Amino acid sequence: MTERRGRPNRLPSLRLDSPAGWLLAIALAVDVIAVTRASDVPNGSGFGYAAAWLLATAVALGLASLASTRLRPSGPLLRPAEAVAIMALVAMILTDVTMAWQPLRDLGIYLRAGQHFVEGSPVYMQTPLAVQPQDRTGYPFLYPPCTLPLFGALALLPVPLAQAIWAGGSLALGLLALRLIGLPGRWLAPVLLWPPFFQGLWVGNVALPALLLYGLGPWLGAGLVLGAVIKSYTGIAALWLIRERRWAQALAGGAIAALAVAATVPLTGPGAWADWLNGLQVYQASQRLLPGLYGFGLPRYVPIAVYAALAAAVVLVAFRAQGRESLARFGTATVVASPSLFGHGLLMAVPSLLSLRAPWLWLGVGFLSTPDGPQWWLAVALIAASWAVPSMRRRTQPETEPAEALHPLGAGQAWPAR
Repeated sequence: MTERRGRPNRLPSLRLDSPAGWLLAIALAVDVIAVTRASDVPNGSGFGYAAAWLLATAVALGLASLASTRLRPSGPLLRPAEAVAIMALVAMILTDVTMAWQPLRDLGIYLRAGQHFVEGSPVYMQTPLAVQPQDRTGYPFLYPPCTLPLFGALALLPVPLAQAIWAGGSLALGLLALRLIGLPGRWLAPVLLWPPFFQGLWVGNVALPALLLYGLGPWLGAGLVLGAVIKSYTGIAALWLIRERRWAQALAGGAIAALAVAATVPLTGPGAWADWLNGLQVYQASQRLLPGLYGFGLPRYVPIAVYAALAAAVVLVAFRAQGRESLARFGTATVVASPSLFGHGLLMAVPSLLSLRAPWLWLGVGFLSTPDGPQWWLAVALIAASWAVPSMRRRTQPETEPAEALHPLGAGQAWPAR
């Protein structure tokens, strides 16, 4: 993508070896401590998350400083961006420990819906949910009827086998998606610890298969349309096909989705679609009774008019960009426009995160390494700020600053040409 020329960027580049870079480390430390001051790790253990993070981070930074004296005797003990990356990694590990309860609970929702489908009993909720289920697999099933034959087939299998197929398949598809986006193989293991990815895998959400359809976007644009079948709000990314005038791919995606619906109607019955739409309305009523059903989606915190305006603004910004930068911004738009948002939803913002220069990237990763909540919007705000401040983003030519040695893409860009 070619940068627009206009007003000079007044924010100087944040160099890896600049003392100002330590401000990012301080910002991340304040965020982690503020967010986790009332949390335990593991949950209910009585050992404070913030204290554990401070202790583990101090040890990790000390070991990294000792190692750096051997690797670069004449250089600084530790550079700011290195410190931020280490701080984020420690937070990732602790957050994963706090998340590690009731594994594959979202898959349990899918299997329960599949079992109801096989038995011919109602699948979609008919009355608002006023009390949070103790068993999280009791949450409502929200996906369209064309997905029910798949979940019905899985429900016929022994549960351990269905779990193994789903978890193994999700892991493979999620990692393939990241490779398509451009993440080198050596970075895949650390990504497994990153809470948005870890959560999606641990709870068995469809976010990882949906991420593959998004990751294939530059080469298989029809997948962007099909993503809406899995998660409706991800269909916003299909607007990129209109932006790029890829009309044939948009029509192909729509045709494939229509065929999928037509092929499954004889199994589900046309009434299932009316039940689904009614179930979505009932779910909206449930959200008003149980705000936790919003997750940390914007409608939980701002009036609906403000939410709609912010979503529309991000979509317009995505339309103003070109090429794969535009596709990355549309991915971030799906996060902003999501009516209910949980940690794995931030996976759609991965290409936008990777467009940031290394210090800002690691700050964003750090914001997304605490237990999920409204503070995760700091990462989205960081991405949005980079759209107005070009020096926060990576250049199209190879980076020469030492900071970019810490960037997972090296001198590359998201979605490298193949």
